[in-house]
Amino acid sequence: MTPADWSSQEEHVARQAFNNGRQRSIESLISTLQGKCQELSTDESVWNMHDFLSTERHIFEGRSEFDYGNILFTLAELLKQQLITLDELNGLDPKKLAKIKAMSMF
Repeated sequence: MTPADWSSQEEHVARQAFNNGRQRSIESLISTLQGKCQELSTDESVWNMHDFLSTERHIFEGRSEFDYGNILFTLAELLKQQLITLDELNGLDPKKLAKIKAMSMF
């Protein structure tokens, strides 16, 4: 998809949902880390935390830019992970919404 495939209203809806999802993913990560920090007691637990953070950073950076070519996939992933809701996608073209819903099931 390209910017031309999006009305200004759709872009606004998609960007808002995207930004909400990113913010919620960080909030969830912080909450998870606060719990995991309580479990740090050995060198192995420190390295496991490092590995966990590296993976989470890779995932976050993979969806950190609003890219028209991948935004449907990104929104589907955010929906699948319950970081956004279908209500936040109201205003998108029904075909785009149907694709997002379908992709979020896998």
